[in-house]
Amino acid sequence: MTEKTTYKTMAEHQRVYDLIWSQMPQMQKRTSSSWWFFLLFPQDEAGYGRRQLMFSLAARVGERIRVNDVWLPGLDLQRPIENGIDQFHAMNVGWYFDGAQIHKMLKQPALTTLDAAGSITSWSEQADGRPYGGEIHASQSHPLALASSWRWPGGKANFEAWGELFSLDSSPHESLNIDTFLGGTHFIAWRQMQFKGEFDLPAGRETLEGIGYFQRVCLNVPTFPWKWVWAVFPDGSIFSAYIPYVGRQLFRKGYSFFNSEKQEQRTIPLGQAGFWAWYRPSERILFNKAAVTPFFTDGPHPDFVVEVSNKQGDFLQFRADVRGHTRFYIDRPVLGGRKETHWSYNEYMFRMQALDGRIGDKTINKETMGQGFGNLEYSWGLGL
Repeated sequence: MTEKTTYKTMAEHQRVYDLIWSQMPQMQKRTSSSWWFFLLFPQDEAGYGRRQLMFSLAARVGERIRVNDVWLPGLDLQRPIENGIDQFHAMNVGWYFDGAQIHKMLKQPALTTLDAAGSITSWSEQADGRPYGGEIHASQSHPLALASSWRWPGGKANFEAWGELFSLDSSPHESLNIDTFLGGTHFIAWRQMQFKGEFDLPAGRETLEGIGYFQRVCLNVPTFPWKWVWAVFPDGSIFSAYIPYVGRQLFRKGYSFFNSEKQEQRTIPLGQAGFWAWYRPSERILFNKAAVTPFFTDGPHPDFVVEVSNKQGDFLQFRADVRGHTRFYIDRPVLGGRKETHWSYNEYMFRMQALDGRIGDKTINKETMGQGFGNLEYSWGLGL
């Protein structure tokens, strides 16, 4: 007998949850990369996301790769996988944004073990005997919960994350499953989770809880440019948009921008999508038009104007007032080491300004929704 939730059966939730513990080796190509990551928005008097944390574990096919200027062995397509045990090298990265400053806490390569029974562990023992890195494993504290631990010089984090399973985004979602001879993508997203745990941060130890986002991505095509937004409101409702694109940013290396704002904005979207999800049992509101446009400021980082709409008349627009920035970048030697491909993944922590919109019959602005915060990705380069 299957237990029915307000969204899907527990059997279907379990099927998707179990895919977290595989990087779909039968689908992998020479350009493949795999990612597991949490983005956490602690709750405070301002709502969710004034402060932010991210922990990720990533691997990429290649003899050698360089992640954030650290060399490590790449993923071997011919590696043996026996009894559900998949071993490979990966990079662990973690950062904390305290509302004013970014703290880059963790950057540790490690031999990693992915176990189909329900765990991924990635630890590297240091000279003093302490392991640095991270792990994610199945937890029994809530239905289909994830437990996670991370350690870095001077700090550590232990937390659990779970979904209420009452909607698409509060449940583990197999949002993409594309496999062709040219490549594809397998994507598990859990976009509206709860989390709670203990965190040793630069200002000391804290118990934090709030709204979180989890992904397991198996990207079996070259890493390409995109713009992505995830934002949370004080009632737990979320907004997201995604726009893959092409432009001269394909050939950019490092962290820089064109001299002209118009040149920076001149891109061609390869797709436009967005959604709004209330924090309650309900259907998503989908947007088929989306734009994320950078605008230069007096500081080192741009702000962005985000605009989405649909044929039903729902719309949302705001300025992403950037308060912090960090990068994750991958270089891979090609042509016998004579050249390198480069892909740069930029994350901007932002505060919503000039929010205006309508969802159904509800006006959306700061007065009706409170202060929203978010995370915006603006990536460039091409990881061949």
